[in-house]
Amino acid sequence: MVIVVTDYGGNMKGSDKPKFNKTKWDMIFGKLKKLGTAIEMKLGPSMNIDDLDYRWVNDRIEYYEAEDRLLTSGEMNTANNLWKVYS
Repeated sequence: MVIVVTDYGGNMKGSDKPKFNKTKWDMIFGKLKKLGTAIEMKLGPSMNIDDLDYRWVNDRIEYYEAEDRLLTSGEMNTANNLWKVYS
């Protein structure tokens, strides 16, 4: 794996972030959004918005959208396990 870091002569916020394939990660997070919907559908209208599984999924989506934070391999395993429960 090659990580490309561009130095523009300053210590700009976020300038040391590695490049990533945005198209690939958008697809992965699209699936995570489907998981959030599956949780909502399975738990029904009485679902608590603070449900731990739902909150975990929603937080990961929000981190990605706000900060381009990617999932770790452990988080991907957790998401796969949640799919087994809610799909």
